[in-house]
Amino acid sequence: MAVRRLIPLAVACALAAAAATPAQARGTDEPYCATHKCIALTFDDGPGPYLQTLLKTLTTYKAKATFFLIGTEVKKHPKLAQQIAKSGHEIGNHSWDASYLTQLTYAQINKKIGDTQRLIQKTTGKTPKLFRAPGGLRNGGVEEITAKFGLIQVPGTTATKDYIKDYRHVDLLTNRALDVAGEGEVVLMHETIKETVESMPEVLQTLTAEGYSFVTVSTLLEGQELTPGQVYPDRSGMETTTAVE
Repeated sequence: MAVRRLIPLAVACALAAAAATPAQARGTDEPYCATHKCIALTFDDGPGPYLQTLLKTLTTYKAKATFFLIGTEVKKHPKLAQQIAKSGHEIGNHSWDASYLTQLTYAQINKKIGDTQRLIQKTTGKTPKLFRAPGGLRNGGVEEITAKFGLIQVPGTTATKDYIKDYRHVDLLTNRALDVAGEGEVVLMHETIKETVESMPEVLQTLTAEGYSFVTVSTLLEGQELTPGQVYPDRSGMETTTAVE
């Protein structure tokens, strides 16, 4: 069962302020997605070798995305992480490596999330407000620690399942992305999968023709009251597990 804790008011206010910034920047209090058909495309495990190709495709279709970065990869490729930020995309924390946090001690979880948070901030100048656990596996310890860092958890609402090797064909992943697309969805994909990156031009072209706006997760969540440590959008149906002591 997930462990809840009281969040310092300053942290909660800071998160709310960050989430409200896109609307304020447009000179309005109305959430963008209240009047637009929004979808949030998210990419895990980078920054990776196909990032620059993906960024060019996103630019072509005026699409913004959210990248959940791995600490070890940011350390290896700091300039790529900086390029994501400079391109106006959102950066989220995806822990230090691929280790399942539910198999770690509280102290180990704290270090992996904290080290990644500090490295991304130091490298890009951006402090992540979003977190996605490796494998989507989370527990009370993850909830408590993400809350401490002012992070909300974003496991995603749907996925192309490009993490399955048999799915790694451009046509299949293109069809998968179009099948799972929907207004308000947060689509989980991986920028480290070449076929996913190669599928994006057709996916973006098709969804653009259908009237979609490609936004960051924070823009998608505008107008909602967000509590650090909790899951958004709250539609994943994923189970939590007990922390390893």
